[in-house]
Amino acid sequence: MSEPVVFENVTKIFWGSKRVVRALDNASFKIPSKTVAGLLGPNGSGKTTSFKLVMGFLKPSSGKVSVFGVDPWVRGESVRRRIGYLPEKPVYPDVPVYRYLRYVAKVRNASEEDVSRIVRLVGLSGYVWMNTRGLSRGYLQRLGLAQALIGDPELLLLDEPTANLDPLSRREILELIKDLKKELGITIVIATHILPELQEVVDYLLYINRGRVVESGMLEELATRYYVDAYYYIEVEEPRKLASRLVVEDYVRGVEIRDKSLVVRINAAFKEELLRVLSLPEYSIGIRRVEMLTSELGELYEKLSGSSR
Repeated sequence: MSEPVVFENVTKIFWGSKRVVRALDNASFKIPSKTVAGLLGPNGSGKTTSFKLVMGFLKPSSGKVSVFGVDPWVRGESVRRRIGYLPEKPVYPDVPVYRYLRYVAKVRNASEEDVSRIVRLVGLSGYVWMNTRGLSRGYLQRLGLAQALIGDPELLLLDEPTANLDPLSRREILELIKDLKKELGITIVIATHILPELQEVVDYLLYINRGRVVESGMLEELATRYYVDAYYYIEVEEPRKLASRLVVEDYVRGVEIRDKSLVVRINAAFKEELLRVLSLPEYSIGIRRVEMLTSELGELYEKLSGSSR
């Protein structure tokens, strides 16, 4: 399947009475299918504008936006049927949760069974008869995710889903997004400026600053290019034996021993050296799986920010 979202030389200008704002400036990027993409950048960098262009709420001043192969400004209704959207500051009517979600389902031609399934998926089962006004911030975000998922979207857009939440609620929402990533297998794009917990979720990164795309790519690729630390999961028959070999390597920053596995922290630029050690006959026989878990997103963000100044 081709990329669900493609921007080609997109510029978006807002004309005000006192000043002109160039929200996007000749931006080009693609979001790969079935990835969890982090759309990163400081406040005012163009993240929300990008989402509104994808949804067909805005028309680009120049350039081309393609969503599922069509122009969302021209065919907005058909495009939006395939997208779930959680805006940064959603507003809900003060009605029971279930009544609101049933209304959303009716608009999107979804069944009551779909509503019940999604309520369970996002952990709202105990709150369906509570009015939206009585929900905590964390549970309002669960409601936002629920309404976005109704209709089985192929693309999920989440605008600052953990903003203004306490640490526990942020953790719960991120865990929920991780579950959605595993269970649904859809493309998810998360726009945020809050980094540390996001590194556990995203596998693709797009960094925007002042309306310009500074960098984009798979997280492992960017970690290697910018020499940041990465975490690799190694499923192995004798983890302690392998750990004792790896800890003497200069490029290894840390080793965590688990049951029949290791998590190894290295500078991503030394991935090939790690793979060389793992291919040695005394270790390779017992190794069942090697994969990158994540990288130090905060460190990568700092380097990208520095390169865009």
